[in-house]
Amino acid sequence: MKNNNINTQSINIDNFINRMQREDKRNRKLMRGMFFVYLACTIFYAALFIINPDPEISGVDRISGAFYVLAFLIGTWFFRWQYKTYKNLDYTLPLFNVLKKTEERYRFFNKRWYPVFIVVILISVGITLNAYEHHKYFEAEPLTKILVIQAVYWGIMFISGLIGYFFWRKRSMPIWRGAKNLLEELKS
Repeated sequence: MKNNNINTQSINIDNFINRMQREDKRNRKLMRGMFFVYLACTIFYAALFIINPDPEISGVDRISGAFYVLAFLIGTWFFRWQYKTYKNLDYTLPLFNVLKKTEERYRFFNKRWYPVFIVVILISVGITLNAYEHHKYFEAEPLTKILVIQAVYWGIMFISGLIGYFFWRKRSMPIWRGAKNLLEELKS
């Protein structure tokens, strides 16, 4: 009877590892694709706002463009770093180590997302500068204009984060829970 339970558990662990490997492969491809998107945006915004010699581009446009370029540079680095992380995963390590790294990798909020927050903040500054400059017809106090721009931007970011959370719940949360549960079983 014990032998049968061990077989069932090993099959479940095998299924879990296979599912995790498929998701890791999918995430590796996603990170590689996002790397190229951010690289293209970096080049585009640098050419449009910084390198472009057009005298009609104002100083504020160039400064906001510099914020975009910096944000996309950080994003490019971040996605390259994440791609390398997924590419260099080692499933031959002891099960405990694999599960520990998996639990950290699939946790919803992780310190590895700090660069993403920096990107979001830099884009927020760039958009605020740009929108403030170009929406002069919007008659309001400067602080009110900034607050309206920020409210719209952070509202969009909140909705994007909520959508990301729902994707995480569907795709990544089962892997995170599975790794966490297996780690707890191994510890006991």
